[in-house]
Amino acid sequence: MNWAFLQGLLSGVNKYSTAFGRVWLSIVFLFRVMVFVVAAEKVWGDEQKDFSCNTAQPGCHNVCFDYFFPVSHIRLWALQLIFVTCPSLLVVMHVAYREDREKKHREKHGENSGRLYLNTGKKRGGLWWTYVLTLLFKIGVDVTFVYLLYHIYEGYDFPSLIKCTQDPCPNTVDCFISRPTEKKIFTVFMVATSLVCVLLSIFEVIYLVGKRLHECVTGNHHSNRMTNTLSSRSSLMELNAMKHTGKKTPETPAPSYSAAVSKMDWKTFQSLLSGVNKYSTAFGRVWLSVVFVFRVMVYVVAAERVWGDEQKDFDCNTKQPGCPNVCYDHFFPISHIRLWALQLIFVTCPSFMVVMHVAYRDDRDRKHRAKFGDDKKLYNNTGKKHGGLWWTYLISLFAKTGIEIAFLYILHHIYNSFYLPRLVKCEVMPCPNVVDCYIGHPTEKKVFTYFMVGASALCIVLNICEIIYLISKRMARAINKCKRHNRNIVHHADYTNDNFLNYNVAMPKRDMDDRPPSFKNVYKSHRLDVLEPDPKIRASAPNLTLS
Repeated sequence: MNWAFLQGLLSGVNKYSTAFGRVWLSIVFLFRVMVFVVAAEKVWGDEQKDFSCNTAQPGCHNVCFDYFFPVSHIRLWALQLIFVTCPSLLVVMHVAYREDREKKHREKHGENSGRLYLNTGKKRGGLWWTYVLTLLFKIGVDVTFVYLLYHIYEGYDFPSLIKCTQDPCPNTVDCFISRPTEKKIFTVFMVATSLVCVLLSIFEVIYLVGKRLHECVTGNHHSNRMTNTLSSRSSLMELNAMKHTGKKTPETPAPSYSAAVSKMDWKTFQSLLSGVNKYSTAFGRVWLSVVFVFRVMVYVVAAERVWGDEQKDFDCNTKQPGCPNVCYDHFFPISHIRLWALQLIFVTCPSFMVVMHVAYRDDRDRKHRAKFGDDKKLYNNTGKKHGGLWWTYLISLFAKTGIEIAFLYILHHIYNSFYLPRLVKCEVMPCPNVVDCYIGHPTEKKVFTYFMVGASALCIVLNICEIIYLISKRMARAINKCKRHNRNIVHHADYTNDNFLNYNVAMPKRDMDDRPPSFKNVYKSHRLDVLEPDPKIRASAPNLTLS
């Protein structure tokens, strides 16, 4: 029972959702659940053990931690994700209820009777209200949990030092939080993604209500009902024909932007991005191989274990309580391993824009063929990079390149380079003086840092090469098109200036030899002399007068 179970339950919601709902579901599972599982959950870890107070009074440490952290951020987010995703199951249950009702109706009245629902997943009647109520419920859940987080912790900030006066502490005690900067970064990130989901849900409610009002005003709703009843017989005949031929009833295919996966881990990306290959160029396929073989694979099987519990291996030559925590947070505000996890999540997500665009084309083409017949297709090949899909693919490349450069800059800026020294000197309060602190596995960490930076640089080069290839190919196609257009214009001009039509145009003798003779030349060279009148002969009219 893990996050994959919930994702599997919600995988069928996509085919009943609007475009806003599909984007919402993708953000929830990629930027909230995925970040929660692979990064944020490990930042908190055993947070009470790393909560250090400058007192030896028994029970003071536990009481102070419970006072400042009544419920952990990580547990609060887990509850939020469960509550915010479960309302979507109501839509699936309502559709299942419709299908069961339709099945019982056919069993009672026979297969040739009229259908109760032409499409059980169509958002009409009660299903429309169910869908809108789930959206309002999701908005309320996200807003409530964001407010609770702000109310319990009096903001989204994490101070490195908090002062505790709770009983049984003998006096005002200084307590130090572990990794305060890193926790603040992930807190702001989770709050921001929650607000983005709230905005998407609001937009979806406005879209659904606006669409319903437009249908009511224009009267399309009643006409659609009439056409649905009239077309029920034809649809029933199609169903019977399929049963006779042994085919199954076609179902509305769910778009592939959030396919079900076996685990909610890095395999998620491998399965979700497996369909990107068939829409990519050679550079894109090499890029995807580098990402999963040399970055994700190295990250999971090697680099993640090198860092491990790095704060525990951060050793300082002082016994002052809180000094190791403050010094570690000063030199490592966010861990390399968490920064790379965010980088890999963000850098692979723009590729979903291409998959979503192709799925949108497939859905449009399917609806068009269902309306006008199977022979009428909107796209010869929905995965062909032409028109809007070409721009989507190009924008995704620019986004991936920008994300890579941004994360490399952040890594270089935070640590002043990609170099990890063995010894760092700390003089941050509450350290009594300049303290020597030693990093665990500095050489090994430096090797993997250079490797991950080199792999990122290689991916940037591949993206730039792919951008140049796409633009140059587009320009070459445009130039060839212009040349063909100009050639057609010249050919048309030669045809209109031919001697058959314009025989007064003077042409060189060399050109005259290559062209067929004009009517004028034929007339001059081959005219018959017998047709010319003799000047001595005069024609006279017969005398018809009566004498």
